[in-house]
Amino acid sequence: MNEILISACQMFLIPATILFAAVGVANSQGLKLLVCLLGVATAGLWIYRVWYWAGLSLIDRRTALGLAGLYGLAWVFTLLIQLKNTVSPGYNRR
Repeated sequence: MNEILISACQMFLIPATILFAAVGVANSQGLKLLVCLLGVATAGLWIYRVWYWAGLSLIDRRTALGLAGLYGLAWVFTLLIQLKNTVSPGYNRR
């Protein structure tokens, strides 16, 4: 795999992983929602960067997009859950 691509994926993978931990320790719904928005933005930038990368082999592009897409999908699900919890906060406490 391309060494520069590996470094670029690590550049996005580490913050995305740290943000998952930040959602767990956030105290308020607003802060959790903000962290989720940051996670979605980070995953989106990651996908954008790999998608428009010139000179990547097909297998490298698909692998990097797959990893970025998994994180992007996880962040979208997390964001949707936080939005649901923000709209109906009493639903969680049953």
